[in-house]
Amino acid sequence: MRTGLRRTFGTSVLLAATLLPVLAKAQTGQRPAASRDTTRKAGTLSADERRAVEEAVGKARAINRRRLRGDSATLSRRNEEAATSAFGSPDARAVFDRARQAREAQDSALRSYRATTTQRMSVHMGARRLGLEKLLFRGENVADISWRRDVGVRVRPVGSRMTVPLASEVAGDFVSAVSIPYFPGREQLWFPSSDFGKVKTEVDDRDIIHPLARGAERFYRYDTGDSASITLSEGRVIRLQELRISARKPDWRTFVGSFWFDRDGGQLVRAAYRLSTEIDIWGVASEEAKKDILENASLNPVRDSVLRAQLPREVYVKDSIERAREGKSQGQNPDDEVPAWVTATMRPMRAKLDAITVEYALYKGKFWLPRAHSATASADVMFMRIPFRLDEKFTYADVDGDFTLAALPLARNRFDAGPGRDSTNVDLDTGVEVTVSAPGKRRVPTDSARRDSLEQRRYGRSKVTQCRTDSTWTKVEERYEGSLRIAYDMPCDMERLATSPALPALGANDEELFDLRSAEQLANALSMSLQVPFAPQLPTIRSGSDLFRYNRVEGLSAGVEVKQVLGAGYTLRGVGRIGHADLHANGELALIRSNGARTVSATVYHRLAAMNPEWAGALTLGPSLPAFLYGRDEGFYYRTYGFELGERREQRRGALEYRLFVERQWTAGDSDVVNTFSLARAFGDNRFRENLVSEPGSYAGVSGTWTRMLLERPRGLRMTGLARVEAATGTFEYARGAIESTISRPVGPFATALTGSIGSSIGRVPFQRGFAVGGVRTVRGQLPGTQLGDAFWFSRAEIGARNGAFRPVAFFDVGWAGSRKTFGSIQPQRGAGLGFGLLDGLIRFDIARGLYPSKKWRLDLYLEAPL
Repeated sequence: MRTGLRRTFGTSVLLAATLLPVLAKAQTGQRPAASRDTTRKAGTLSADERRAVEEAVGKARAINRRRLRGDSATLSRRNEEAATSAFGSPDARAVFDRARQAREAQDSALRSYRATTTQRMSVHMGARRLGLEKLLFRGENVADISWRRDVGVRVRPVGSRMTVPLASEVAGDFVSAVSIPYFPGREQLWFPSSDFGKVKTEVDDRDIIHPLARGAERFYRYDTGDSASITLSEGRVIRLQELRISARKPDWRTFVGSFWFDRDGGQLVRAAYRLSTEIDIWGVASEEAKKDILENASLNPVRDSVLRAQLPREVYVKDSIERAREGKSQGQNPDDEVPAWVTATMRPMRAKLDAITVEYALYKGKFWLPRAHSATASADVMFMRIPFRLDEKFTYADVDGDFTLAALPLARNRFDAGPGRDSTNVDLDTGVEVTVSAPGKRRVPTDSARRDSLEQRRYGRSKVTQCRTDSTWTKVEERYEGSLRIAYDMPCDMERLATSPALPALGANDEELFDLRSAEQLANALSMSLQVPFAPQLPTIRSGSDLFRYNRVEGLSAGVEVKQVLGAGYTLRGVGRIGHADLHANGELALIRSNGARTVSATVYHRLAAMNPEWAGALTLGPSLPAFLYGRDEGFYYRTYGFELGERREQRRGALEYRLFVERQWTAGDSDVVNTFSLARAFGDNRFRENLVSEPGSYAGVSGTWTRMLLERPRGLRMTGLARVEAATGTFEYARGAIESTISRPVGPFATALTGSIGSSIGRVPFQRGFAVGGVRTVRGQLPGTQLGDAFWFSRAEIGARNGAFRPVAFFDVGWAGSRKTFGSIQPQRGAGLGFGLLDGLIRFDIARGLYPSKKWRLDLYLEAPL
């Protein structure tokens, strides 16, 4: 199971693992250079020995997989059979063949280059489904890269900075996340994973499947698209041809995309692609675990033979001892499934890759070198949404020039006894290790011995030794199972990199640094029409924590989801549920089509709906927690059935969602609910307040929500905007709208936030579609629905400690709701209090005191606050 989980999470581009910076470590590109072997048990492997074992095991696994796939003649025959149906035209086959040949042969004429790379990686986190997530981690690099065919790669970092707004201090080495634009054998396509670092000729169906690898015809279909031409200054014309590639069936290992090639030479010029389906992490991990069990049964004898042949006897013996020890500690069953209660609780657990774009430029009329890379992805982990973005660009100062480059340090024999290591191995699936300090003052060692000890733990003994006599030090790194060695020429004062003037300003947005317009134009090719063919898969049935909820009407409501991936971007999804208190069945059936960034749906439904889901009662985990724990349900509900057409567009700095609906609405009265309970009743008779009575009616209309990150500066000013509109006709005709904005920024040792919102309506608004002010999302300290009407406004001010990992907060709220005809003539509600937030307000606990009209104390636990 561990192998399947590791592969799945790595290929998900760290999407589900990006919470680690908050909890003490962030994974983004390199293992630590410092030796961890000084206190290891006798007989255990050293870091270098373990690396050698991993490389040998990788070879054994490759040999075993080739055996399992069958002999080369059988594979060749299967590939030829698949090729007969893989190409839409002979021209598509010709373009494909030239592209495959160019990928395998590459250009051996290039002798050297010097380039500067600029890179930014950003990970955000939030509890809402769309937009407004807060920055969790940002890493930035500027580096000069020099390569000569007869020497290798040397990297001189110019600037390197990591930002974790939750932490008071971030220590680590992000430099090793720098991408190398070219080296012999480098893969033309780009993917933030070691699977795509170096060209692999044959398909490995256990990893991401390259669309040009030998055997890929079994997994993809190819057709020609548009064509274009580039006229060079000397009059030469380069003809470009688009090859539209789609997977034969939905599979997280395959791509769909638009790939442009030099028609004559076959070199890749530009491309936009995404995974053909989202990754259900638990489902994929379970599938991979079953494959591992079957594979490992035949792998062990091959593994033993390869390790005996390639490793010194003492290393082989140590590895055997460790394996025996691990097998004993795990009860001889290391491939146990993750417990069902874990997979059911941690739902949803999925990741998706919206788009990757790659652009090349032609230098000296004959060398195609990468100019820009961009990736946009996201993960949903329980109630958290975690977007991930990576952008990088390359500018070349010299291509194929004749310049001198110092030789790389010689590699030390990894089996030689000696103090420390002089190189580090990089696995881009696991990333750069980052240490995040707990809140408090930064402690700087005052004596040289302690400083050296800290530096050695962080960067390795080689840095301490070299910096005793020089102002720079050289770190040697290996990537892609040792096939690429890189020498980094680093300053001894590593903190200089974080303050380098070459780094972009903290407030510079992505659009200012990178040519995102070009990337977006490329990504537009990933339209709804570029999809996997229609190929229905087996339906899946599941339940989990994301399908459970608790509220004043239903009590505990459990749902079951049935989902079937149909292909062509379509998914059929049905959800049925019933509450233990009202015993009222609800359900919906939706046909969904998505290309990652855009999702459209058609749904028939019979559901419980919330009066103000943006403030309370959103029928998700957040509102359910206080309802279950202490009988505090912030929402008011009504029932509805009908039909809707919806669309969601996710953008780099926000999202747009809207729906067209025809529905019937009526009261979800709780007069018949006699067994609704909460955990609080174990300590007293703390029953829910009565639900509000709704006005029955039938309506046809449209509603929409737009969210936008207006300004974002790490450790600085942040401004978000949100707008909601709704209009309907039927029993009553009405329109309602609201806008909301939050501004936050640090001021000295404090963090401050100010939220303002205002809304109104026209026409006769049914009671259940009015505005209810009071409660945890509007005016804390007051009861939900203290004031109701067809217009409202509120403002919330907060001040707290600057460090966001654990932050004490003070707040004051004021707001009003009522008839728009009496706007401003009725005294508003007020409340104030103290609280503390975890993870920059992701989880929040408040003690609030009502000031007007209620003057009582209230305790609140909720998700996602400004501070």
